[in-house]
Amino acid sequence: MRMPTNVPRPGWLRFFAGIMIGSILGWVFFLFQYGQIYEGMMVTRVQQNLKIETLQERIEQLVSEQRNQNEENQKKLTIQQIEIHFTDDSDLDLDQLTVYEIRQKVLSELAYLERKDIESVHHTKELMIRTIENKRFSVEDKRYHVQINEVYLFTTLHIYAEIRLEDT
Repeated sequence: MRMPTNVPRPGWLRFFAGIMIGSILGWVFFLFQYGQIYEGMMVTRVQQNLKIETLQERIEQLVSEQRNQNEENQKKLTIQQIEIHFTDDSDLDLDQLTVYEIRQKVLSELAYLERKDIESVHHTKELMIRTIENKRFSVEDKRYHVQINEVYLFTTLHIYAEIRLEDT
């Protein structure tokens, strides 16, 4: 007697064997591709971390340089402009031309202060005030003197003053 074969149809056996071998080959291909991509991402990540570290060091350098420059510039601030504001010119009923002439004469007296550093101007502020207050300005045969009320120092020197008619 003859033993019957276990598989009645060998085509199904080949089909399932093909599925198994294809699955194994697909899984191996997937693992290989995943490994390649993961390795590339790790190299990219390491490169980016190194770049971030160097850029952060550069930023810290630039910030410290900027801070030092700001401190130096703050020490070296200079007066760029001088402005004179007359607060009480309505008492004398002066015309605008007279006020303008007095303002220009005071500005010419203070012209030496432009482009000087604020600290040195601050130390000589009282001398500057006394110099202007003691100076007599003559406009159209009348003599005026200026009484300084307030002085504000920064890059622009603001002087608030009053014009007074000189008693003769």
